[in-house]
Amino acid sequence: MEILKRTLPVEEAQGWHLLQDERKTWMEDVTDEETGETVSAERSEVILFRGCKLTKIDIATLKENGIDSVCVSNIPLKGNRQEHMNLWETTLKIRLKNGEKKKTYIVTAESPTAAETFISDYLEVNVECTFEAVKVSKLEYSKVIKLYDTEREEYEADGSHWIRWYKSQIFAMFEDSDTEIGSSPVKNILVQATDFETALKATKTVMGRDEYDEIYNAFKSMQELNIEEVFIPDDKVSYYSNEEVEDGLKQGSFKKNIDKLIELGVTSVTTDVK
Repeated sequence: MEILKRTLPVEEAQGWHLLQDERKTWMEDVTDEETGETVSAERSEVILFRGCKLTKIDIATLKENGIDSVCVSNIPLKGNRQEHMNLWETTLKIRLKNGEKKKTYIVTAESPTAAETFISDYLEVNVECTFEAVKVSKLEYSKVIKLYDTEREEYEADGSHWIRWYKSQIFAMFEDSDTEIGSSPVKNILVQATDFETALKATKTVMGRDEYDEIYNAFKSMQELNIEEVFIPDDKVSYYSNEEVEDGLKQGSFKKNIDKLIELGVTSVTTDVK
């Protein structure tokens, strides 16, 4: 049987099968135990599960919860393919007038040869040096999160922050999932941020905003990377502003950051900065 996939208005989806869980969301006041401050937090709950064959009652339920369109298939699909971008890590040995260095770049490309060619062209135009490729390897990231370019440019202009890249790993799970954390699929996310704590908060903020997964208590690790630059089209990037993640960020020592990670369920912290 031919598999058909569609995005349909809810009214036209009767008899089709959902391709993803459909959730209702609402805002709830939550009190911070440390400060006593009351803030609004978004909560969500699954109302119809992936694979469900939509009936008239289901259609009414979706409409009551403000869902106007759904992704559906003509038959129930059990497997859930995890998508990865064509990201390649290209490490080069670069010889400058003052010595030799290894620099690593990440680029979207169709093949390792295309990735190496792109970086070679970039270096030929922008850097006065002699270089050779040392390694080209494929990376499995399901999402790239970047700070808005205007904010990044402001930080770079005044030198107030150093822009870093992080590898964030989270367990892909819902808040109400019965699956144990240890057996949940892991997602790798490439995150640009000004510091470790902002990278952590940006991951949680953007994943909650874009994918409606509740990832609180579902972090696996956060690793700072030694990356010179990342080249990726805008349509494959999720952007954020530091204003989005300011709420809840606290200044503190590295020890306090570790305490915060433990509260969030992070099981390991590593660094790869040379």
